[in-house]
Amino acid sequence: MTTPTPDDRACRTRGAFPGYGLARQSRALFSTRKTFPLKPIAAAAPQPRPGEGSNALSAWPRSSSSVPPSPDAGCYGRATHAQRERSSVTSRSGPPAPSPASMEPPPALHPVKLYVYDLSKGMARRLSPLMLGKQLDGIWHTSIIVHKDEFFYGSGGISSCAPGGTLLGPPDSVVDLGNTEVTEEIFLEYLSSLGESMFRGESYNLFEHNCNTFSNEVAQFLTGKKIPSYITDLPSEVLATPFGQALRPLLDSIQIQPPGGNTFSRHNGQS
Repeated sequence: MTTPTPDDRACRTRGAFPGYGLARQSRALFSTRKTFPLKPIAAAAPQPRPGEGSNALSAWPRSSSSVPPSPDAGCYGRATHAQRERSSVTSRSGPPAPSPASMEPPPALHPVKLYVYDLSKGMARRLSPLMLGKQLDGIWHTSIIVHKDEFFYGSGGISSCAPGGTLLGPPDSVVDLGNTEVTEEIFLEYLSSLGESMFRGESYNLFEHNCNTFSNEVAQFLTGKKIPSYITDLPSEVLATPFGQALRPLLDSIQIQPPGGNTFSRHNGQS
């Protein structure tokens, strides 16, 4: 038996499989195709997470206002970052509009003055060295001027009038006590409460509870300041002398109510 050669085997194969020759031709065609070498694609360098390494923040895109949120902040961190972005946009567009409360005008200031009258009309200055053994410049009556009216206290209670409107005439001196923010409505309510408590007419006493006591109380309510001490210390100076002690029973019975004022009442402020 003759051993088949490779050509014989190829012929038999082509005869048995008609498509075999076509397959060989295709392989030959593709084997002669020109190929191009492929360039390897460089792997992207891993980006560090914010917070890792010395240059961690350099990986985060910078802007004039952006701040990277914390990697562990979750939704809250992203929301906070978005709020910062919106805030930066608002700041670049201009300052926020002032609130209505900041546009309210400051409270009005009302001047407060102290009118000082010498009830002796100069006689105390001349006679006090002889009678008391010490110099007194006057026997003082005072009143408070505020909200364009004069307010004072006497044996008839709290009264008011136009400035200088009593029979005492114009004051001998005027002391500026400053300004007050107390409105007229609040002040009149305050006076009404004093007239029903501390400064009723029957509470008047020439040495211990007089017009100067009232002026000192009201001045502190309005401005936080007291009236001059030479006025409030006058009764103690008189009583410290032998003549004052001798005359005290008589002087205690004296009640002073400058005429020309209107007495206060709870309902209408003045009557």
